[in-house]
Amino acid sequence: MRNPNKLTELTDEQIDAYLRAGLVEMAREFSPRGYEAYTEVVFGTRFPKHVMEEWIRPIFEARAKGMDSVIRAFRGALKTTALTIGFVSFFIGHHPTKANLLIQVGDPIAQDNTGAIARLIAENPGWKLVFPHIVPDYEKGWGASGYEVKDTSIEPGKWAEMNASRKDPTFVGLGYASRAIIGKHPDGILLLDDIHDENNTSSEKELSNVIRVLVGTILKACVSETWKLAVGTPWVEGDALDYLEKTGLFTVINTPIFREKPGSPIVFNGTPIELTWPEEKGLKYIENEYASDLTPGKSEFHRMLLLDLTKIQQRVFTWQSYPAKDIVATWPMTIGCDYAGTMNEYKNRTGDNDYFALAYVMKLPTGGAVIYDGVREHCTQDQAEMRVLSSQAMFRGHIITVVEADGKGEEFLQTIRRNPGLKLLGLKTGGKGKAKRFERVLQPALASGLVKISDADTPFLRALRKELADYPNGRHDDTLDAVYWALRGMPDVLTGQSVFDEITVGKPRERGINPFAVLAKM
Repeated sequence: MRNPNKLTELTDEQIDAYLRAGLVEMAREFSPRGYEAYTEVVFGTRFPKHVMEEWIRPIFEARAKGMDSVIRAFRGALKTTALTIGFVSFFIGHHPTKANLLIQVGDPIAQDNTGAIARLIAENPGWKLVFPHIVPDYEKGWGASGYEVKDTSIEPGKWAEMNASRKDPTFVGLGYASRAIIGKHPDGILLLDDIHDENNTSSEKELSNVIRVLVGTILKACVSETWKLAVGTPWVEGDALDYLEKTGLFTVINTPIFREKPGSPIVFNGTPIELTWPEEKGLKYIENEYASDLTPGKSEFHRMLLLDLTKIQQRVFTWQSYPAKDIVATWPMTIGCDYAGTMNEYKNRTGDNDYFALAYVMKLPTGGAVIYDGVREHCTQDQAEMRVLSSQAMFRGHIITVVEADGKGEEFLQTIRRNPGLKLLGLKTGGKGKAKRFERVLQPALASGLVKISDADTPFLRALRKELADYPNGRHDDTLDAVYWALRGMPDVLTGQSVFDEITVGKPRERGINPFAVLAKM
């Protein structure tokens, strides 16, 4: 499929073929067949069958009945290309006086997609063939804060009069939590495109915040004539797609990557199936996706490709996010160290060795803790030692670094203690397996929100979220171990006991001092 933003010209032969086939004239008809012709002229191809038969035609049919549409579709089904970019641009060409609003999980991805629409309108030769008079209005606005078009076939004064009451741009893209949504009133399309991720679905609290914004801000922005479309791959029960379905005001369309079909010659895991997009997502692709999914019960395969959430409920861990922008780097904190070092550079390069991991966990002034960031990498013993030294020097609020003192960890601890001034505590597992450590300590702390995870996007936090989602069948659990040991360094968070009780066993306890107050004076 050709990229609409890579087409720089149409040959005379192509233009002649489109005109003779009536595609250009047909694309100027606001209908399913008009959209199909539009995609051939603008994208250089027709979209696969499921786009037209399961999405576009039902959208028009639902609208004729006064209903809007929810589309759940498998990952890689062309949702963004066909709907967010294709259908929205087609709508704009036919309704240039309308305001359209694209909502996604964050501002950057929303702005990327509105930028793609903008480039299509400004540069695509197929667009210029179908809608030669609908052009960018650079003077009025053409950027991430909002794009404006104008119809050059209409006298400027008349065009200004036609748009006098419209305060919103022709189209703009925003994250679902953006305050800029307030005051917007799209009378064209409101399109919700995958507004969820692992952060805002990790707990009931996070999920309820999304639904609160959806109901109280996003849907309230609509007017009576707004076309409301919600597309995405489901995350959990009760997500935005599920909520909208339960209102009864939306036609719901489900497009899994395959469906069971008795008698079909195509068989997957002993079941005859019919492929949704055999040209691009055939049986081999499906088998590879299934084999590569190591989550419990193949939950990600069932969710992302079959739209089945029943397996996802088997996950051990849920968690709550904490805004990275609200974290103060000088808060009291502990570091957890899961040592894995090797001099075998080949294993380090290939990833066969475990990872060395440090977790930075900070105490929250309101109680509890937040996993701020960390280190996860393959390294030698000397490199691991330097990571510990630099990490302790990095944080003013550092209390202690807890190192797992079993096996190689004990050897590493004895070696690193040659460095004066380090605050180190070696703790042994005491025979507690990973299930006890993770499921009896980490799981309740994360599920309750006593310990939260920064919503920052860093290599360590991405690895941590993946390990949490994949547990207990993931390939690695190094970040989980590091977080566990960091929390062992702040037992007061989990039990109300001071960390120094473990260091000064048998000594009288000193009256507690508020570490936040101490640091504030430094």
